[in-house]
Amino acid sequence: METCNRVECYFHGLRSAMEFKDQLKCFGGQGHFDKVLSTSNLYLPDFDRVSMLLSENRPSSDNEYPLSTILESRLCEYHNAEHCVLYSSGFWALVAAIKLKAIAGKSNVIIPSMTYRRLADLVHWAGKIPVFVDVYEDGLAVSVEAVREAIDNDTALILAVHPIVNCCHVDSFIELSARENVPVIFDAVESVHETYKGKRIGSFGVGEVFSFHASKLINGCEGGYICTNEADFATDLRSFRDFCVVDSAAGKVFGLDARPIDGHAAFALAGLMEIDKNVAHNREIYSAYKKYLPDVHGLRLLEFDENEQTSYKNIVIEVMDDYPVSRDILVRFLNDEGLLARSHYDPPLHAKEYSYGVSVKGMANTNKVRTKFINMPCGSVVSVGDVEIIIQILKYIEDDTSLNTLLENTYISPA
Repeated sequence: METCNRVECYFHGLRSAMEFKDQLKCFGGQGHFDKVLSTSNLYLPDFDRVSMLLSENRPSSDNEYPLSTILESRLCEYHNAEHCVLYSSGFWALVAAIKLKAIAGKSNVIIPSMTYRRLADLVHWAGKIPVFVDVYEDGLAVSVEAVREAIDNDTALILAVHPIVNCCHVDSFIELSARENVPVIFDAVESVHETYKGKRIGSFGVGEVFSFHASKLINGCEGGYICTNEADFATDLRSFRDFCVVDSAAGKVFGLDARPIDGHAAFALAGLMEIDKNVAHNREIYSAYKKYLPDVHGLRLLEFDENEQTSYKNIVIEVMDDYPVSRDILVRFLNDEGLLARSHYDPPLHAKEYSYGVSVKGMANTNKVRTKFINMPCGSVVSVGDVEIIIQILKYIEDDTSLNTLLENTYISPA
């Protein structure tokens, strides 16, 4: 009689090891999932609530955006911010914040290399030069020390990016900004529901940018916003968004039409109303990974700091040296099995080629960790049962020599 391994015995609907293995697509099976599982949150608010919001808040003229106004007010309350300015996307919200906060006449914007793949392009579009700096090996947040060392006479702005698990050192960056007389803004698109030292992200006042993309915690289909406690900055952000020329502290800045859409605001407002339900599901998914993953030798969950409020939205695991296959091989295999796992911010920005000027500082930690981490399936379309099967697959790779040999021969890691 075949004996199940420890992880397999946790799961409902127990099947034999052979039956489970034969169902994998790499062995000619139909696969274990009837849907593709992504790493995006993809939370859909109740459609009746969205419809009600739209029907009860119709604009009376072409220049009115009642739902957007309501949403801005609700977000101020939610983040404990004095001002909130909606944009058509988080991308343009971030461009506006850079253009309006950067020191006039200076060129460099400091950003982490291990971050969103388009962030350097965004900085370039804003008319500045991206300066790539290192992250901490533990937690993958942008390094305060690396930013401090990168500041020079041409530094126009610090763009501190929160990692997708936990937060960067907010108070240290605000203190550094004041000490060096260099403005700072925060890219907080992955940190809507987070707190740092008990204080809600969005309430720190200097300028914090969020996104309503469907992949984010609050799904507005698209959209973004900036929270700030600086009245002049908020006024400039609105003028820039409304296609005006802005005489800002950063100099004369030409705006664009980046006004939000009330339909998107309805989705986002409904999502904000249902955020507790959204977070509760994410916590169940995270808890399942946290419960089962320790039984897979060679894989480690990047854990949330549960002393803080968090959304539990993203699942990141580390593939260590003693796991039978590399990170890149594992990602390709999981993708073929219908799991859209992604290499975590790899390649980092400093390893890419650009048609414009960039600057690269020391990258010891980024180069060390860039091939180790995976963003795993999570969000509203993933169930606890899905996580159990995912862990079982990861365990089979560890236990079954024929399977990991097959993977090594089939998926050759890129050089």
